Amino acid sequence: MIVKFNDLYSTNKRVEKEITKSFIKHIKYSNFIGGDSVNKFEKNFKKINESKFCISCANGSDALIIALKALGIKQGDEVITTSLSWIATSAAITLAGGNVVFNDIEKDGFNIDYKSIEKKITKKTVGIIPVHLYGNPANMFEIMKIAKKNKLWVIEDCAQAHQATIKKKKVGNFGSFGTFSFFPGKNLGALGDAGCLVTNNRSLARKARLIANHGGKGKHLLEGVNSRLDSVQASFLNIKIKYLKMDTHKRIKNAKKYLEKLKTLRQITLPKIKNQFNSAHHQFVIKLKNRNELSKYLKKNKIETQIHYKKILPLMSAYKYMKLNSKDFPNAYLATKEILCLPIAPSIDNKKINFICNRIKNFFKKK
Repeated sequence: MIVKFNDLYSTNKRVEKEITKSFIKHIKYSNFIGGDSVNKFEKNFKKINESKFCISCANGSDALIIALKALGIKQGDEVITTSLSWIATSAAITLAGGNVVFNDIEKDGFNIDYKSIEKKITKKTVGIIPVHLYGNPANMFEIMKIAKKNKLWVIEDCAQAHQATIKKKKVGNFGSFGTFSFFPGKNLGALGDAGCLVTNNRSLARKARLIANHGGKGKHLLEGVNSRLDSVQASFLNIKIKYLKMDTHKRIKNAKKYLEKLKTLRQITLPKIKNQFNSAHHQFVIKLKNRNELSKYLKKNKIETQIHYKKILPLMSAYKYMKLNSKDFPNAYLATKEILCLPIAPSIDNKKINFICNRIKNFFKKK
């Protein structure tokens, strides 16, 4: 048996005819930018995310930058974010003119440690960007309390957390903005790059839309950027969004299967989901001391795994100027040495999960 980490072909094949038909339609009418498909997607996504406004854009990285600019970030403003994430989160802060302030992650999870955020707040701090890493919601209730107390705004990076909830409330609806990526490998993926912002504030929605489209096409009420979701990607997302709830349910089912099958292995730390926190399970991440050995063993058994992420952001070459130390982020640093992502995409069925879990158990029997 061969188990791919994320079999995009299998995921997209079910809608192949619809995609082809839609693509031919767009070629026929030369409708490539804006139009009905984009408007329809924004309506579809704000509805499924239970948000008042949705502003589409070119990708998830742009969504973060647009949100920061819409909130009025100025040169030198400080924004606190996690030390364990993809670099798009921290880079957006710098590219928008601000200064990044990294915070450690939870000891028993992968999200920003809200208990240490206040220690990082200074007179220059204007906001917080928590990342719902691996689809697991950050503790937004506590983060919002801190933000309110210190008069800070919050942007939720939801790039990996489509349909994740906290007490039945969809992520992206707690802060001023929620930003999403529709990169092909995401839970809702396009054929290429695509993204959006959601907000429940009409004024912020208007400003974000202006920024994303040159400050208002032909009017240029302010200096903006060129970040648009094209109609071909939008049409594809309109087809795939119909499967999002079903696919999320499949991911949850797969996660439960892993938790049940691997719970007896003391050598592995399984992901912990807090009560009333519902993960979108973009990744299923385990922790273990001999991570690299297990990864090689599974590869020999034709099971693909991945490691997200091998290095904490503060130690990346891009942030060498900050002169930060791994000792300042002990939880995040340790996580990078122990994490291993197992296949959990909707294309993974019970037979494959049983196969994966049996091979993992066999690995430890040989130890």
